[in-house]
Amino acid sequence: MEDDSLAGSGKKQLPSKFDEEFDKKVNPDHEQERLEILMRADSVRGQQLAIDNEGQLFTQDEIRSFVLDNVHDPSKIYDVYYKGIDKLLRGYLPKGPDFQKSRDLIYEEKNCFLTRGHRKNEKGIRGADSRMGHIEDAEIILNVVIDSVVNSRGVFEIYCAIRDLNVSRGYGLPVAEQ
Repeated sequence: MEDDSLAGSGKKQLPSKFDEEFDKKVNPDHEQERLEILMRADSVRGQQLAIDNEGQLFTQDEIRSFVLDNVHDPSKIYDVYYKGIDKLLRGYLPKGPDFQKSRDLIYEEKNCFLTRGHRKNEKGIRGADSRMGHIEDAEIILNVVIDSVVNSRGVFEIYCAIRDLNVSRGYGLPVAEQ
């Protein structure tokens, strides 16, 4: 026996014996309150109560902000990579052929991090493009580079900071250090 409101849902109405026993045990005043609480819980899924800077309460859509914060945005990754990381490293690292090897070591660690552990193989092929990496990884590297430039850290310190990030993420040591 199916209720019309449940038709097509695959759910069957509970036997009337169960309904009678349940009704005897449940206080009707409390049952109404429970139903209201359950209905309110269904109506506010994904909403979070928050307080702004002025102390005003507001609700924010948790699911939407979580999902949209992690969506790949090509213009944002372009800005972070080229206008941030690349521009700062090119301007800060020592120039000239004498320092090419040190720049290459830093670029290798940066690219390994941005590709989530893809290192160049013996043929010099990485198999991933650091410019198309995850925005959150690019922002981490950008913060390391900014911190290094602001605090006038040396080339070796920049290299160690990025290498340590790679090791902490399980990407391993560079081939030269193995």
